[in-house]
Amino acid sequence: MKLLNILLGLSAAAISSVTAIGDCDSGPFAALQAVGDKHDASDYDVDICETQWTYGTVVRGVEVWGSKDRISGIFLTYSNQDHSHLIGAREGDYHQAIDWDPFTVSVTRVVLWSDRDARQLGGIRIELSNGDTLEMKVDKISGKAFSPDVGSGILLGGWGRADDHITAWGWLFLESKVDKIQIGDFKWDQDQDEFVKSQAGIKKTVKTSAKVYNTASNATTVGFDITDTVSNSYSYAQSVHWNFGMGYSLEISAQVAGAGPKSSFSVDFSVGEDSKKEWTESQSTSIAFKITQPALPGKTTMCIGFVEYGEFDMGYDANVHITLKNGKTFDFRERGERKQTLYGNAQTACADEDGDHQSEDPGDFVARHQQAAAKRQSKFISRTFRA
Repeated sequence: MKLLNILLGLSAAAISSVTAIGDCDSGPFAALQAVGDKHDASDYDVDICETQWTYGTVVRGVEVWGSKDRISGIFLTYSNQDHSHLIGAREGDYHQAIDWDPFTVSVTRVVLWSDRDARQLGGIRIELSNGDTLEMKVDKISGKAFSPDVGSGILLGGWGRADDHITAWGWLFLESKVDKIQIGDFKWDQDQDEFVKSQAGIKKTVKTSAKVYNTASNATTVGFDITDTVSNSYSYAQSVHWNFGMGYSLEISAQVAGAGPKSSFSVDFSVGEDSKKEWTESQSTSIAFKITQPALPGKTTMCIGFVEYGEFDMGYDANVHITLKNGKTFDFRERGERKQTLYGNAQTACADEDGDHQSEDPGDFVARHQQAAAKRQSKFISRTFRA
């Protein structure tokens, strides 16, 4: 346990000698300081530790209840939308609430007061980088204000002592800004070798089509010449992306199933080593569809321009290793989801059949004709994609 003794040079009547318990006892915290009751007189007080830092979750909201005589209750909202236990009680005529987005907003200053007799928490103030503030004070407040170290400005929780009101309270702040986030040791929701064997997620989309039923006595032509755009993309979605502000470097490293074109016409899946520096990325690519096909008399002739693509969408559990700017580190495991879409090259195919079949969808028409010839319209450059 970490016992916070009376700080030298400060008023002994206002600093509480509360012991930080559980996950509040040690962690990547700025200097801990609790303010309020130094007498430990109540038999009903309960030691409080409210935090989810071991799961990578931070605080994004605080509610406070009170009256002219006491700070009655404190309630925290976490970045995963979980809520803390109610610390104290929802009692009194005063009520204040503040919330923020920890990705873009930080806590710049907090102030704590005891009451005049150093029997309980007497006041609380929170200031945010966007200018928002929360403040609540009892009437008989100590003249001594304490401003604990807010470290990085990322609030991890709170600790202290309470019964039906708050007798002592302190905040838990991440001690330094985040320098690097590393994601690794992936545990996928599905075995990756089994996923590759199934080749699940490979699809085909028709981008353009043309059709004609030739009622003339001479052959005509049917075809198209267009350019379309597709987007190859990937994304990793984890809460840690948003919880620790901005300005850090990212490393994602795992063995994953990666979709990639393996031949002139198809998209295939393989298992490869992933190495990413961004949470998400998208790259647009132009693909050209061009064909001219004879349309013989008395036949319906249809042509399609299509492209195969692979979609990967799977959840995982991964280890998160955080390095702070002061060099300290900590780890936790977290759920996430990886998505990827990768397109192959442009393909064309045509088919014909006696009679009028113009009511049929061109894609279905071509698909049911085994003799439909696929023709490559753009030079394929062999490449292996590692997701």
